[in-house]
Amino acid sequence: MTPQDVLHVALRDSLVGRELHGSGGATYILRKCIGEGGQGWVFTANYDSADGVVVIVKVLRPTHLSDEGAKRFEREASVLRMLSQQATPNPYIVRFFDHATALVPAPAGGTCSLPFTVLEYVDGITLAQAIDARPGEGMHAERARRILRQMAHALDHVHAHKLIHRDLKPSNVLLAVEAGGEVAKITDFGLVKLVELASGRTTNLAGASVGYAPAEQYEHGNERVGPRTDVFSLAAVAFEMLTATMAFPFSEGENPLLCVTRMLNGPRPTLLSAFDSLCPELRARPQSVTELDAALTRALSASPAERFASAGELVGELAGPLRAATEALPTISRSPASLALAETSPMSQNTARSLTTARRDAVAHIGRANARTAPMAAVAEPAVAVPATGPGLGSGEHRLSAEAAPTEQWRWSLSTPSIRAGVVTGATFFDAGETIVAAGPTGLARWNRGAWTAAAQPSALTPEHVRGVTALPSGELLLFGARGLAMIVSATGAHRQLHAPDSEAIFHGAHVDSDETFTLVGEHPARGQFDRTAHSDAAAIVAEYSKLALARVLGAPPVSRLHAATRTVSGQLIACGDRGALVGVDSGGANYLGALCLGDLNAIVATSDGGATTVGSGGHALQLSADLRPRLEAVQTARDLLCLCVSSAGRLWTGSRQTRILRRSGDAWLRMSGELPVTGDIVALHAGTRTVRAVCSDGAVVEGVLQ
Repeated sequence: MTPQDVLHVALRDSLVGRELHGSGGATYILRKCIGEGGQGWVFTANYDSADGVVVIVKVLRPTHLSDEGAKRFEREASVLRMLSQQATPNPYIVRFFDHATALVPAPAGGTCSLPFTVLEYVDGITLAQAIDARPGEGMHAERARRILRQMAHALDHVHAHKLIHRDLKPSNVLLAVEAGGEVAKITDFGLVKLVELASGRTTNLAGASVGYAPAEQYEHGNERVGPRTDVFSLAAVAFEMLTATMAFPFSEGENPLLCVTRMLNGPRPTLLSAFDSLCPELRARPQSVTELDAALTRALSASPAERFASAGELVGELAGPLRAATEALPTISRSPASLALAETSPMSQNTARSLTTARRDAVAHIGRANARTAPMAAVAEPAVAVPATGPGLGSGEHRLSAEAAPTEQWRWSLSTPSIRAGVVTGATFFDAGETIVAAGPTGLARWNRGAWTAAAQPSALTPEHVRGVTALPSGELLLFGARGLAMIVSATGAHRQLHAPDSEAIFHGAHVDSDETFTLVGEHPARGQFDRTAHSDAAAIVAEYSKLALARVLGAPPVSRLHAATRTVSGQLIACGDRGALVGVDSGGANYLGALCLGDLNAIVATSDGGATTVGSGGHALQLSADLRPRLEAVQTARDLLCLCVSSAGRLWTGSRQTRILRRSGDAWLRMSGELPVTGDIVALHAGTRTVRAVCSDGAVVEGVLQ
């Protein structure tokens, strides 16, 4: 360590606890150094007082006060100030608060001037850390689509102000958790460039990020740098998100010019060449991979003129195949030995007995431990103070029902083991939960006494189109899904194909009023600007059926997709969907009532107090009053909540990704199931007074019994 390095370490350490005075008399109390680089340090700090709101303070090292680093530091501050002062600042860009220079004592005596910038504190991780968290396997398609969409919104906003980021890479994207949903925020605008200005000098290779910056960033004058430059970098980031490997790898010690040469003259990277690194749902959809490769190849072109004109245009091309891979819920396992759901045989008594014996003690221990300890991973599973007992939401009960018993009195077990991922896309219950009918890419199956058996199905049914199934009062099934699927199926396999409003419609949810009257909700392709939203190439659809005939088809702009619907005690039909959308349906049509949260809402049920409850991504759970005013509730998981059910006593239960089962207690949601030996997503739930059953996307059936 050089003498100068020693002084810098001493200066850095002396800043902890020091007050820096910003513009307008603002005070920032530095707390902890959380980042360090060649240019300076990053601290957390409290604004105004020791318990004030937490912010980020970036401090420039003294050695950079007179070189290009200082110019970059000032440039970033001025750009972020301008973007934050817009009438409608973009939520996907880190917010600017202040920029000033502080005079602090120098370790060697005297004082030194330290420019600093104050930014929004983002409580989360970087995209680079999220990618590294899945070594050898890319990000799930839906998460990648959501993050890329948010990044595109930010970049298009930047480009609209005639600015180019020029340093987009995974470490410069922060993933925050806001209102229970994951939000991407772009940061580090130190290399930003005005489109109409030429810098007059060659960009330093060390300044731009090798492997992400396209070749034109290294050209003298940067005359070809423009929005398409950031499009290249966004495509490189997208490739890395989906494969967990860099599009243009760069090794330590390698001459950076070799990487630039590969960008200019080498083959374009393809997802197909990294097929084994893709997430399971993409590996199961080669057609989606081919479509993604076509878009990425164009975006990663060596010539800016051949790329997409905007980040939004690129992500628009990627969104379709990413969404298709997620929604198809295909058979993910590539093992030819895997059994189809409809081909599985009952568990033998020996198998069932061994499963029960092996897990009985563990499940009992989990049940006890879950009641007295908080989850280990506080970020992934935030613990909340939840009363162990209390009346159910809207149940009208002031006396505790049996199912309101403390967590440790419930025993959870695996009634049926997993079959394979994605084998179930929808399920419904009969006979007070004793019988289950499930649908999936391999067809229909019936569950009873711990085993799945094949169920009769129409030859006209295309199983991979099914997205959901629900029971009609008659005991028949209502199947719905892609390609406008709407079909009534009897226990014998007899069917009635219902008229579809659109052959390209995808129905995600249903509300049944009677045997012959029901409503389907979902999406259809947007065919023009009139029904296209700012966030999707799809538009929400509501299809009402009366006497099994299509009675009315409604759109619900600006909503892109609806997932579920329910009818309140007052008779109003309400539906929930993407980006927290709530839609009311009445005789006048479908009316957008607003966004309840940033995440997607996946399920909704009416409650006897005249309101409703809806749940969704990131562990969102909201109670709606009779006049549909929302109240966010505490939830003891950050997993996406996927389904809801109301027990016979009026108590609410929900299921999530990775087999979390929660019960509403008081005004919060308590995790009930502990850790189970399955990881499938819960597709459907049934709750009785003393028994709860859950069907998972991998065919597993989980059972909870009150002791």
